[in-house]
Amino acid sequence: MRAQTIGSRVTRGPCGGRVEAVFAHACNVALDGGGLITVLAPQAGNVAHGIRLVSGARFESRLQPGMPVRIEEDRVYFGAGIAAVNLAGARTWTSALRPGGCWRPRSMRAAASARGLLRRDAAVRGSEFLAAVLRMERPATPLAEHIAPLLAALAGYTRARDCAGALRPVAQLVGLGPGLTPAGDDFIIGWLAGLALRAGDHPRREFLRVLCAGIAPLGSATTSVSRQHLEDACALAFSERLSDLCLAIGTAAPAAALKSAVAAQLQVGASSGADAAAGVLFALFDCSAAPRSVG
Repeated sequence: MRAQTIGSRVTRGPCGGRVEAVFAHACNVALDGGGLITVLAPQAGNVAHGIRLVSGARFESRLQPGMPVRIEEDRVYFGAGIAAVNLAGARTWTSALRPGGCWRPRSMRAAASARGLLRRDAAVRGSEFLAAVLRMERPATPLAEHIAPLLAALAGYTRARDCAGALRPVAQLVGLGPGLTPAGDDFIIGWLAGLALRAGDHPRREFLRVLCAGIAPLGSATTSVSRQHLEDACALAFSERLSDLCLAIGTAAPAAALKSAVAAQLQVGASSGADAAAGVLFALFDCSAAPRSVG
């Protein structure tokens, strides 16, 4: 197997680890010193802790949980030579989203268009967070009732740029929900991406910096996979598809490009992509000084 891209936060050897989980298009490797590396099939979007392959690999037929992994400068070895990934020649992938770097006067119109596109798909995505942010009428569920006051508090604290206050509801969202990446974590990551998108001045960037410093230690309350994604987000190293969505909004991309970015984001996981997209909308509309003034 040969690597096409290596995420900017991937540890380069020598170090060791073990296969933690194997899926059809991905393999998670838990490092002995802490942290996670994910080996991805070509059709997956890049992530900061990921190694994406040039061509497909039958992960589930070749790799098993618990299998030892050895990482060298230019190779990743699985088991006793069962499989290896050649890292030589792979380019480093870095998230293109930079705080405030692409925000335009027309960006909120693009955000409103993205909100409309997400509303069309929200009913089939099963995301409680997206339904809550879009103010959709749905039967009450325990999760919906739990998150409603948390989101209201988070919006108020964010508008006031009260970091200590904002971290209180955030702490209750971390690890909330089932799955490898609980919905609450995905929402937080999208919210941070949305805040980064708008962080074009020093006060906003400083607020974001302090928030990230406060959120990073909270990862101990969630799964190892989600903890790594949270750590990446707190380093402002967002996934490729989430970055692409934010860039499409920020640059007021043409309608076709915006639609493509929304669709790609929604394809992430069962509802993870929708949960993160909800966080972006929440940051742009609910957490702004004049929420819902566009659209």
